[in-house]
Amino acid sequence: MQPSISLKELLQRVKHAIGYSFPSTYWISADISDFHEDAYRGHCYLELVEKNDDKLIEAKVRAAIWSNTYAQLKRYFFQETGEHLASGMKVLVEVSISFHEQYGLSFIIQNIDPTFTVGDIARKRQETIRRLKEDGVLDMNHELRLPMLLHRIAVISSESAAGYGDFCNQLQTNYNGIPFDCRLFPAIMQGEAAAGSIVNALDEIYACAEEFDIVVIIRGGGASTDLLAFNDYNLASCVAQFPLPIITGIGHERDESVVDMVANTRCKTPTAVAAFIIDRMTNIEMHLLELQRNIFRILQDSLRLKAAALDAVTSSLVRNFTHRIDMEKQRLTSYRQKSTVAFSHNIKEQKHELELKENTLRLLSPEVLLKRGYSITTQRGKIVKDASLISQGMEIETIFHNGIIRSVVK
Repeated sequence: MQPSISLKELLQRVKHAIGYSFPSTYWISADISDFHEDAYRGHCYLELVEKNDDKLIEAKVRAAIWSNTYAQLKRYFFQETGEHLASGMKVLVEVSISFHEQYGLSFIIQNIDPTFTVGDIARKRQETIRRLKEDGVLDMNHELRLPMLLHRIAVISSESAAGYGDFCNQLQTNYNGIPFDCRLFPAIMQGEAAAGSIVNALDEIYACAEEFDIVVIIRGGGASTDLLAFNDYNLASCVAQFPLPIITGIGHERDESVVDMVANTRCKTPTAVAAFIIDRMTNIEMHLLELQRNIFRILQDSLRLKAAALDAVTSSLVRNFTHRIDMEKQRLTSYRQKSTVAFSHNIKEQKHELELKENTLRLLSPEVLLKRGYSITTQRGKIVKDASLISQGMEIETIFHNGIIRSVVK
């Protein structure tokens, strides 16, 4: 039988060895990956991790802050940073190494340096901005022109968030009664999963982008550490390159996230986003009404000018027509006068010619000829013009001016 010791004894030796090898405290930097408070005992339990450049965990250890220390550190950290300790935060803490036979290895946090956390947040933010500049996408969404009408709105928010409710209520009850068509694309809005969740929502909107005028990303207030997701490079890059204008209302007046910076328009809160959209639509409505009034005035002026021009043309036509009638009347009168003179002259000429013909006929009439000594011979009522036509025994009549003689040819 092999010599052996109990598990407890071995772990006690490990505990003694650790205590002997690591007797003092150490300052370490790490990310908080899990964080919760024991509300009953006042202790704080968390998990510290170290990640590589690919965000993969390379080291992990459980840690604790006992109640007497946690009350002081919590107050101190908030006074210096304005934030509360939370998952996703990078911290510089002073720890002692503890080993327990039942609970294993853990770090006991004795102190914290708040300036490291503030500096890390700022460093990550500047690193994201630098990468976006190098990519040439920092101002892409900001340079998109907002559509004239912001009617069809894609909203990224937590469905249960009070800010989302306030946003929708303000749009629906706007004093001008402007209708809006909003569609929610739910997403996690804080914590380590927030950035990926928002990117997924943007991907869904991209698939039907032609159905929307703008995208709105809104969330309620909270600690500045809740904004860590909005400094994420992948999320900021997606927002910067999105084909629709994006308006943010992330709920922090003091802090501007990188997503705020690259978005087309930044508002302080969800209700401020709603007010911005309503004001813009109201201004457009007023502009359209003014444009309508201007068009109406232009049409009225144009109609007045056209009416005046028509009156002038009508007057000109009437004058020209009257003048033409007067000229035609004068021409007709002159023609009538000339025709009357010509007709009278023609009548006179015709009368004179008729008189000449009448005199000629009168001179050639049988009566005149008979008076001049001529006679007319007839046979059976027909004038005899040729003596050879008269034969012996025929009865003829000889007409004289003053009588008729009947005779028989022998």
